Amino acid sequence: MTNLEDEMRDARPGEPVRGLDAIEGSDASGTVYCVVDLTGAVVQVGITDGWWEEVGAHGVAPAVLQALQLAREKAGIAKLMLARYGRPLPSPSPAVSHAEPEPEYAGPEYDDQAGRAEAARRKIDRAAASLAESSRFLRAVNSGERRQVVGPRGLFRVHVEGLRVVGASVNEHGLRADDAAALADDAREALLAVRGRLADHGER
Repeated sequence: MTNLEDEMRDARPGEPVRGLDAIEGSDASGTVYCVVDLTGAVVQVGITDGWWEEVGAHGVAPAVLQALQLAREKAGIAKLMLARYGRPLPSPSPAVSHAEPEPEYAGPEYDDQAGRAEAARRKIDRAAASLAESSRFLRAVNSGERRQVVGPRGLFRVHVEGLRVVGASVNEHGLRADDAAALADDAREALLAVRGRLADHGER
């Protein structure tokens, strides 16, 4: 906080404040860390030498969440300080749309009755698919069902209940001390996937 306050005090009006795109938090052992941006989105997960002895396979998943929580708390403090000094806050990134691009109709084709009917059908199909996905998501949230978001390598799992991250786990028996880099990358991808899904449904 002291370093950030010094940066803000010394920065000229309109000049960006350094360090706000990479805010780091670590776990209690100091061998696991997370880096987030000012919005709390995960930028990096790191697992350093000594993690096997300090936290081990049984403790590395909770350590990642602990480091992430601290990093996000620091990001929250940074936003409060930005507001205090009258600095603009970052806008949340818009949710990525996976909709198919709208087909373009030009000239005589657009005037054709069949072309207009096909364009209307595509719009209805996209709207129906979007409503069905939202309905599935809301049913899962309202039921309190616990879901898992798994990293692409299958090493790290984030447990989500409703809209809350309630835990994380790894395959303890399949991990080795030299899997740190792969595990960190998998944790980052899983956490990004969780945030992306929640952001698509209004969480920021």
